[in-house]
Amino acid sequence: MILRKPYAVFIKYFRILHVILGFLSAYLLYISFTLYRFFDLYSVDFRAALNDYAAGKYINIVCFIVVIITFILSIVLLSVMIYKDKPKRLYIFNVVLYLGVIVFYAVCSASFGDINSVVLDVKLSKAIRDIALIATLLQLASMIFTFVRATGFDIKQFDFGTDLQKLDISDADSEEIEVAIAFDKDETKRKFRNRLRNIKYVYFEHKFIINTSLFLIIAISGILIYMNVRSYSVRVSEENNFDVSNVTMNVQDSFIVENDPNGKALIETEGDLAGAIVVVRFQVRSYGVKEKLNTGLFTLRIGDLSYSQSPTIASELYDMGTAYVDQELSEEYQTYILAFEVAKGQANKRMKLKVNDDYSFVNGVEGAKSVYVSLNPSDLRKNGSNFEKKMGETISFEDSVLGASYLKIDNYAVDNKFRLPYKMCLNKDRCLDSAEYVTASATGNYLKTLMKLTGEFSFDNTLGIEDIYDLRTLLNNFGTINYEVEEFSETEVVNEAGFSEIQNVSMGMVNKSHKINSIVIKPRMANTDDLFIEVPYEVMRAQHISISLKIRNQNYKYVLK
Repeated sequence: MILRKPYAVFIKYFRILHVILGFLSAYLLYISFTLYRFFDLYSVDFRAALNDYAAGKYINIVCFIVVIITFILSIVLLSVMIYKDKPKRLYIFNVVLYLGVIVFYAVCSASFGDINSVVLDVKLSKAIRDIALIATLLQLASMIFTFVRATGFDIKQFDFGTDLQKLDISDADSEEIEVAIAFDKDETKRKFRNRLRNIKYVYFEHKFIINTSLFLIIAISGILIYMNVRSYSVRVSEENNFDVSNVTMNVQDSFIVENDPNGKALIETEGDLAGAIVVVRFQVRSYGVKEKLNTGLFTLRIGDLSYSQSPTIASELYDMGTAYVDQELSEEYQTYILAFEVAKGQANKRMKLKVNDDYSFVNGVEGAKSVYVSLNPSDLRKNGSNFEKKMGETISFEDSVLGASYLKIDNYAVDNKFRLPYKMCLNKDRCLDSAEYVTASATGNYLKTLMKLTGEFSFDNTLGIEDIYDLRTLLNNFGTINYEVEEFSETEVVNEAGFSEIQNVSMGMVNKSHKINSIVIKPRMANTDDLFIEVPYEVMRAQHISISLKIRNQNYKYVLK
């Protein structure tokens, strides 16, 4: 095969090639710098970084075409310098640099592929950021030297001359050469065996020194890896305290759900987009300074996948706690929840809450670390248990999301109005017996009467649930009044006198239920701990009465009559 040497052409357009290389390297420098800025922001607050992110904005096909052209052009210039036996360190540097940039851009492109659905590990994002910074600085140096060569390099140093006559172009630069492609397998084997023997000779001559060096390298590397993992990756379980930045926190418990407290689906539960919600309830306090959690550093890890938290979904789960949305922390423990939407197929796998700390002091080492909290979530999508108690007995909600809360009803009464006596004092020495009446409100689209409940409800205040704090809010959120009443229908009949009249004919006993949704009914003057709730008017003549509480997947029944 006959080819023509291209060096005459390359030498003739030596400066132009450098100008082209300079502009290409300037473009790649800009790309690397924008990647550095993106991953620098992403490692601190990924939401803020994603707000300005769009597919193809940072890495696209043009970037790869430019960097490949730059790499090829660097090889071309290096070949000229090698052929002419001229200084070639810059061109070797460029070839190695842009080969590394190609690999770096490939890694960034792969990371951007899943960045909308999966949160990158903070260690990975910081590593990409640091590599981008190094690439930017190296490309800046390359670009400067390339432009210097293009516009002001010393031609005498390269011995090319100042014009075409002094470029030292000879016929040899364009002569035809014969290229033979051959591979001597036996010669390659001989060289390999020869080098292997030389390596063995060197090893046996310096066996002690080499073995000692290898042992020290392996030992030191092992210690550094162990200390790095131990100091920067802390693993704890639920209910164990751990420190991050300026706060102490612990995960109380965790749950898997799909619906809000009323049974309405919050996410897609069927088909390819089916998902589940992992809820993490945690306690946190600061060290006496005004502090807020950076929830952008909280991710849910399931295998190699990471999921970010959704404050919108968390705010819908008011029966499980208060969603954390930039509340200021105090020195006292406060309880909040985080919600993570995950793929349905991932919900039954082992999972961990990962907290990427900005600053820590662990085992005497200062720096950043990752805290992994092993979760053992209760799957509230499954059918729970049924509990039934009679009046005077105590219902414990420890098997539900209400934790250590409990309810005990000692007595009840149903009437249109209740008389509440109290002392009306005119002065310190003179008080008169008086009374006031409480009745149901006149609003609503059904006939109402009042039910008075006497008992005790203790709420677990460590849960941080703001919408449930007394018996009325408990019943309004979860309660249903169930009763059995005789139904009548009006029927026209003929009496003994031959006249028609309307009579109520019994239709038998019918079971009914009504969702409790009572307004606040409190006496203005009388002091009482009894609770008054509005119920349907026909409860007054009911044969059997009970209150049902459905708290997620757990069912509680309190039999009153």
